[in-house]
Amino acid sequence: MNQLKVIEKNDIRVLTSEQLAESFGATVAKINYNFSYNKIRYEEGKHYFVLKGDELKDFKTDIEIPTSLKRVHTLYLWTAKGAFLHAKSLNTDKAWDAYSQLVDDYFNKTEQLQRANIPSPVPQTLEDIMIAQLMSMKELKAENEKLRREMSHLSLVVDGEVVLSKHQRSEIQQAVRRRQGELNKEGYENPHFKSIYTAVNDHFNVPSYNEIKRTDFEQALKIIAGWYPKKKEDAAG
Repeated sequence: MNQLKVIEKNDIRVLTSEQLAESFGATVAKINYNFSYNKIRYEEGKHYFVLKGDELKDFKTDIEIPTSLKRVHTLYLWTAKGAFLHAKSLNTDKAWDAYSQLVDDYFNKTEQLQRANIPSPVPQTLEDIMIAQLMSMKELKAENEKLRREMSHLSLVVDGEVVLSKHQRSEIQQAVRRRQGELNKEGYENPHFKSIYTAVNDHFNVPSYNEIKRTDFEQALKIIAGWYPKKKEDAAG
């Protein structure tokens, strides 16, 4: 999402239809259509402001607006609650993601209020509650992602030691295939992939080579390179 130019009306941050459309991945025509179709749901002063005549003229004088809007005779400005209704009408992943980002990075003044020791308003209406819940869901999602990364790191640890990396596991697999090819050239025709892996796992006392410690990587390669079937004659026959 591009950096949005901050526009305020009555000390409330608002967005033009063009800004809203760009953020939500929609067209201005679609924004206008959804508003017209659901106009009964929108309340002026709460979800939007509409500027006309002298008020619009004064607004254009006080606020630097895009060139494309300088000649309009009616200007709609959407509040956070208005943006919520538009996101709900579009109901696309892009619109919801953009709305969530707008709340955090554009509309939300909670951080500024907290610094000024001004309490944030408690949600009163169902709409306010839904917006608050959406913000909480994003925060929860971020916490879950952080936890997932931590768990992913922990899953790489065995007894305090970091296990083989993805690249090292790939080298182990290549070493096993290479050893099988060498055994074939020596006359051991039967496949021994499973037996080689079993020997390595047993040596390091792990259920899978994936859990071998990184510090044992070189030793595991040596074991694979020197592995032979227990009964050479049987294997050759």
